Amino acid sequence: MIFIPFFVFVLLFVVYQSVNNFRFGVVSYLILIYVASSFCAIILDSFFEYYDSYNVELEPVLIFTFALSLVFLGFFRFRDRDFCCIELSNFKFLRVLEFSLIPLSLSALVFFTVSAVSALTGDIDANRILISAGDISSLGQFGVINSIFSLVANLFLLNIVFAFLNLSEGYPGRRSIALLHLVSSTAYIFYILSYAGRDGVVFWIMSLVFLFLLFRGFMSRENKKIILIGALLMIIPALIVFMQISVSRFGGDGSAALLFALFDYAGQQVFNFNAHYMIDPPAMHGAISFEPVVELKSWIFGDVFTPLDHKVWFEYFLDRGVIPWVFPTFIGSFLHDFGKLGMLLAAFFMFLLARVTLLCIKRTKTFPFSNFLLFILVFQIVSWGVFYYRQYSAFYYLVAMFLLFVVFKFSGRAKSVYIYKVEG
Repeated sequence: MIFIPFFVFVLLFVVYQSVNNFRFGVVSYLILIYVASSFCAIILDSFFEYYDSYNVELEPVLIFTFALSLVFLGFFRFRDRDFCCIELSNFKFLRVLEFSLIPLSLSALVFFTVSAVSALTGDIDANRILISAGDISSLGQFGVINSIFSLVANLFLLNIVFAFLNLSEGYPGRRSIALLHLVSSTAYIFYILSYAGRDGVVFWIMSLVFLFLLFRGFMSRENKKIILIGALLMIIPALIVFMQISVSRFGGDGSAALLFALFDYAGQQVFNFNAHYMIDPPAMHGAISFEPVVELKSWIFGDVFTPLDHKVWFEYFLDRGVIPWVFPTFIGSFLHDFGKLGMLLAAFFMFLLARVTLLCIKRTKTFPFSNFLLFILVFQIVSWGVFYYRQYSAFYYLVAMFLLFVVFKFSGRAKSVYIYKVEG
């Protein structure tokens, strides 16, 4: 049964490649992320006897495969051959946003670098545990400043977007500004490293690959080489730090334990979803991943807001022999918040959101910047969601992206700038 997601995702990959003229693009990349994850699950099952720890059932595996496949189908409307132009509406505001991000992101980079160095000094795993318990982290004492820089760090995708825009033909940019934005985007890596976490490295690289695939047709070969060399110079030390943290956490028993930990990191999702689905946890009605929305709803309707008691929630799982703090994909996160039926409705909503966002490309071959931002956000949720719904801790980032979507959506086209592909 563990083979089912892998074969279905491979089939979807082949089908999409055929309708996309066998060009490897952003949707190909999205599906391939889950193909790789499901392949790692097979490795865990075949060589590490992972299956013995789980009572894997057919129903949750089929539901897992169906829900993810439904979301992928929402992206099938995107064709690389149809994506020919980006419409940059309200260009003056866009430039203000671009140049405002640079000092803010660089300041966030410096701010989090200091605490990241502290978190990575000495026993990294012990530091991570102490930071999680609130014993040694000093970020909280900075209050509003920490909150602002955390938001700025989460907006790193915009830095990467502006890096690629500055290298795109037809955009009045400079290579130096592009590289400055690329460096500034690493504020997110150091933000996560401040908590001795390694996810920032993974998410940054995933996002960089996604946006490169999205922008590659708009850049000359020379500019592609420049961005690839610059990215490589940052990826190599980032991966070294990733491995350093991994060794600290999982390498104590030798290389075999580390190898298992890496496969476990990438392939545990279907096993965890199966376990969580089978114990049928009570729906939390958004209190886990969407707590600010639940709190706002309570305020609007005059209800008393009661925060989720995580201890009680964890005990529900632990009493049934299931670990709650693992990777079940974003579909598993939706299961926790909305229950089994609500999870499927949420997957259907993601399907519709992706299709509606991409409708403009099918009709006009042009991507308005508002829809472009929304597409990036939806893609981010699904691609990062190979682990879990990561945006649960970045609610104000979601608000910021939505506000930018609204601003560019209703700015009109009078002051738009259009950039076109230079390669097919």
